[in-house]
Amino acid sequence: MRFITMMGTAALSMTAATLAQSTVKINEVRTGSGNAEYIEFKGAPGESMAGLTVIIVGDGTATTKTGVIEWIYRFAATDVIGSNGYLVLHNSGANPAYVPTPPATGADPATGAFPFAIDPAATNIPWGYQTPTGSAGDTQIESPDNMTFMLVSGFTGTDTYQTRAPSDGTGGQDLDTNDDGTLDITPWTAILDSVAFKETNGTTPTGNQDWWYSTNTCGPYASRYIQTSGAPIALWTIPTAATGTLTTGTYVYGPADQGANLTGSNLRGVHASATSVYSSPQGLAPTAPYALSSTGWALNDYYEVTASTQGFAGVTLQWDQYRSGTGPSTFRVDMSTDGGATFTTVLEPYTLASASWTGGSKIIASIPNAGNKASVMFRFIDTMATGQPGGTNRIDNIMIRSDANQDTVITTYAGPTMGIKQANGTWFIGVAATTPGFQDTPGSLNYAAPTYTCGDPNAGDCAVAHGNGFCADSCCCAYVCGLDSFCCNTRWDAICVTQAAGCATNCTGAACPADFNADHVVNGADLGILLGDWGGTERDLNGDGIVNGADLGILLGAWGACP
Repeated sequence: MRFITMMGTAALSMTAATLAQSTVKINEVRTGSGNAEYIEFKGAPGESMAGLTVIIVGDGTATTKTGVIEWIYRFAATDVIGSNGYLVLHNSGANPAYVPTPPATGADPATGAFPFAIDPAATNIPWGYQTPTGSAGDTQIESPDNMTFMLVSGFTGTDTYQTRAPSDGTGGQDLDTNDDGTLDITPWTAILDSVAFKETNGTTPTGNQDWWYSTNTCGPYASRYIQTSGAPIALWTIPTAATGTLTTGTYVYGPADQGANLTGSNLRGVHASATSVYSSPQGLAPTAPYALSSTGWALNDYYEVTASTQGFAGVTLQWDQYRSGTGPSTFRVDMSTDGGATFTTVLEPYTLASASWTGGSKIIASIPNAGNKASVMFRFIDTMATGQPGGTNRIDNIMIRSDANQDTVITTYAGPTMGIKQANGTWFIGVAATTPGFQDTPGSLNYAAPTYTCGDPNAGDCAVAHGNGFCADSCCCAYVCGLDSFCCNTRWDAICVTQAAGCATNCTGAACPADFNADHVVNGADLGILLGDWGGTERDLNGDGIVNGADLGILLGAWGACP
């Protein structure tokens, strides 16, 4: 058998006889969260797993390759599907025998206990550690990334390990030897089931992303934000890493990497503690890979940027900020135009959400007295009491720019952390939280994702962002989705909420004549109604007694939201 690349996805042609060998399917997957990881299988109660292997195909240990086996679990001859039709393969959690290198006291830092309850009627299989004294983190599943989960029979690949973290330094067998999206080596008798978790939007990988090898896909997760454009004066995207334990508590990252006034620009962090550690974890798209992060936060510690604004009359400051669960949560922004001798507060204390970039994107527009200065300094100052020493706060995409002249909606994509197979065979993107939740059902019936329509009372308030598409007011929902299909097709986000401000004006009068279904938008639904009465009289818009091309022209001329 040979994989054939079609529309960016490597697909396998299998006979009905091959598919009939087993009823076992991959049913639910949670990745990349250490102790919370699991793969659920569904099949006939008591069905044998003998001779079956689950593999994960991705980029292995190198981002320059694709189609590499990066994780394997070979089922034992005695493994069977549970009496309720489920088997759960999961991270075993902290290893009491774990010995860190260098030695340190305390439990395995990679994970704790497996956090989810498994139905006792399901087969419960914790996967093992690579070595008797290894960490549970050594066996983690990569996430997020383009990666393909395959359940195969008769596996004869060259890899000898049983589970393995992609970062452990040992590359797996390369099945796509020329990295073209077609598997050149297929060391198995048959693929019984597969699903690909995607971080790529579209049919082919972008940038350094790797291929996927299944027509069943989950993801990507799409999110949007408003990018307000003005001329960048100084922009720090943190393109290079910065690490080290500083003896002075101060770390100078250096000049901006983009902008009109790079000369004399500077970014630094200042801590009272001499043991604060600066590092470069993952940054926020689209300017990833790095952010500037530090530990050891105390009251009045700060990040600071400095640049000249000469030549720019109006100045705006924007940035992205993130904190760990124990990192400082409240900051304010002060400005100095005299080299730090005096400061003015330009943003009163603001609060950051825990462990998320969400809510951490800030803009201070048209800052008074900031333009045409030889030097402007902004400090992002910790306003809370001393937190836990290991708590972190990171900052990214710090931009001093001229006042805005255009807003652009930017859509970004990420691979899912959790995927849940639905009754119709499609895959639903689950929540990313690692705490037990209503969507996690290892070893029992899967969570069924609800479907919504405009006007559904459970769809959510049109004035509040929520995780599903549509909203509860039928007219407002139809009006917004007529302007922006993302709001119904994907998610009712903050951009949809902003657009919903127009509902007060657009949902008060009578529907326009071409709005046959009274949803206050003239669109394909109304076109279908008109065409259904072609040659009749009921949908006659110009009063000539017949529905024809003249009425079609009127409808097309009214296309979009009603006035």
